[in-house]
Amino acid sequence: MALATLPSTLTDALPPTVPSGPRAVSSGPQAVADDPGLAARMSSLADGLGSLVADLDPGLLVGSDAASLYGAFCRLERLVVAGKTLLAPRIAASGHWEAEGHRSPAGLLAELEGGSPGQAKRTLQAGQRLTQLPSTEEALRNGTLSGAKLVEITGAAAVEPDAEATLLAGAGTDPLHVVKEHCQNVRAASATRDPLAAERRIHAERYFRSWTDREGAFCFQGRDSAERGARLLASLGPVAARLGDDRRAAARAAAALLPKGAPRPVPESEAACQVDALFLVVTGRRHRTAKGPSGRSGVRAPHHPGLDDPSDPAHPSDHAGSAPDERATVLGGADDLIRAAPPATVMVRVDLEALRRGRVGPGELCELDGHGPVPVPVVAGLIDDAFVNLVFTESGDIRAVSHLGRTINSQLRTALAFRDRCCVVPGCGVAYSLEIDHVVPMEQGGPTEIDNLALLCRHHHRLKTYDGWELARTGRSDADPGWRFTPLPPFGQEPGLGSQAPPEPIPRD
Repeated sequence: MALATLPSTLTDALPPTVPSGPRAVSSGPQAVADDPGLAARMSSLADGLGSLVADLDPGLLVGSDAASLYGAFCRLERLVVAGKTLLAPRIAASGHWEAEGHRSPAGLLAELEGGSPGQAKRTLQAGQRLTQLPSTEEALRNGTLSGAKLVEITGAAAVEPDAEATLLAGAGTDPLHVVKEHCQNVRAASATRDPLAAERRIHAERYFRSWTDREGAFCFQGRDSAERGARLLASLGPVAARLGDDRRAAARAAAALLPKGAPRPVPESEAACQVDALFLVVTGRRHRTAKGPSGRSGVRAPHHPGLDDPSDPAHPSDHAGSAPDERATVLGGADDLIRAAPPATVMVRVDLEALRRGRVGPGELCELDGHGPVPVPVVAGLIDDAFVNLVFTESGDIRAVSHLGRTINSQLRTALAFRDRCCVVPGCGVAYSLEIDHVVPMEQGGPTEIDNLALLCRHHHRLKTYDGWELARTGRSDADPGWRFTPLPPFGQEPGLGSQAPPEPIPRD
């Protein structure tokens, strides 16, 4: 395919130059049918572009020709963004989205383009703002603005309409990060002149979004006012610092007990401690500031009704006059397990054989409802101590449904809190955010009895569940149970390697 034939083909596919202003067209249900120009030109464009892509063989092009053609496609893409942005407000105003069964205009737009509702909402907002931004609309119709630049410019120009010309200067050729910087400067200048208006706008635009990525990770993003952000960080900072201190101390203690050559735990990053602190704060774990010699922060955690007890001698209100170095973050203790609120109910779809085997095989399923696939050990961990609705499947068909209540009753919780008091891993001593672990997992026949249960901190529970570390009881009495926590032996040095004995069967009840 010669490049010389491409420009004419591409030109034939493109519509004639679009006028800079909005075109007057007929209105009503027959608007498109009564104007064969729009329908015919759109059909011609789609057919011509489809033919071009079908004939495209990049291997026959030199780099410069491929780059030139890529630029032409980019211009087409910008024109497509222009058309979508101009049409979106009309779709929203017409109510057609509601007639199609959607809860919002963004829902219909997202379905039509196969994208996310968030992106569709940004396109709609940009289109609605164009009514007050004629120069931006002209630049959009001329194909000089990408979708990302359009969102940034319309957002800043809506705050400061007089800056529209400044924002558009060079926007067609400047990199996106430069355009974003210009827009941020305009917003900042507007906030300086009217800080209360900026605060009201930021508060009105606050949001929290969450989604599950392709690997099954829970992701989130948000935006809020600086004042509320400072209060959030004031709560997270001391908790994250305490987590980091305790985990480094536990790692040093564990390393001293491990045999020579055994793998050492990898130190966790500050970012990991920050997100763990967020989890502790949001899930309602007790966290407050009390007197102590090892305080890391001079900021007291705010009072949380229902979580902090003003009559508690360690409550922050009792130490309002304490110096910063006299306060230490208290994150709770083993007794929290006894009076903890029931966990949220989780629905799990899983193949019974996969649950017994410990991993998913071909054609099998293991997923949290609404969150996507998860490893089988995650489900096994939930069964330990949660309300779980299990939907057992086989080749996609439902075979059984089981509603599992909390498997650890209050008597066992009290006994565990009395016996262990903290994470049982030697050298750890963490007494907050504890989780109940079946030493021998339930799916391997481990009973829910005091002799087969132990308290582990979240960090060591994950090591045991996902990284192959083993917990074993060495003591015979509850007064001095004794514990050993070790990693799996190196490959080739497993106990009983070469034994011909058949594996223990997994109980099927």
